[in-house]
Amino acid sequence: MSEFVKRRKSEFFYLKAKEEKYRARSAYKLLDLQKKFHLIKQGNFVIDCGAAPGSWSQVAMQFVGDKGKVLAIDILPVSQLSGSFTFLKANLMKPDIIDKIKELLDRPADLVMSDAAPEFSGIRMMDIGRAMDLNLAILEIAKKILKTGGNFVCKAFQGPDFQDFVKEVRKIFKDVHLEKPEASLKESAEVYIVALKLKKEMNKQRE
Repeated sequence: MSEFVKRRKSEFFYLKAKEEKYRARSAYKLLDLQKKFHLIKQGNFVIDCGAAPGSWSQVAMQFVGDKGKVLAIDILPVSQLSGSFTFLKANLMKPDIIDKIKELLDRPADLVMSDAAPEFSGIRMMDIGRAMDLNLAILEIAKKILKTGGNFVCKAFQGPDFQDFVKEVRKIFKDVHLEKPEASLKESAEVYIVALKLKKEMNKQRE
């Protein structure tokens, strides 16, 4: 893809987000996944990990309806959204994160999702390693917080540990897909892991 085409594609989703009042162009990545997999349903409880600036939470709020809710988590602030929306300022990598989330729960989550990425240094292998550490932390949250049959979505970067991470996800969920939404640039190393139906035995292990 030429720089011109890449720039035009990036600008298209950026301008579309501005027009449709989304906080970031990344909203269209989740909308694409939602259209394909119907991840978010009316009445669902959704946890958005690494939520800032809040575009994925905005999308989730559209689909959960009046009886659903969204919990957004980030070390950066996320502005309030209308409806049953809660923001938790917390570090996803800290060992107390699951306890903090459980304090806000009244039932297990239906979906744990993440478009998070660490602050990049520009050193590719180091950055991919940091991103993988973050994904592992978010996967642990999903294992502890999701209901049986719940779903998990996260952004990952293809590198040395990527296939091992996918294998780990496959152990936990019944149906796993690797997706590249239209709003993702083709040459980007990012890929979205869509994991459906948490296995029942995972709930037994955490009790």
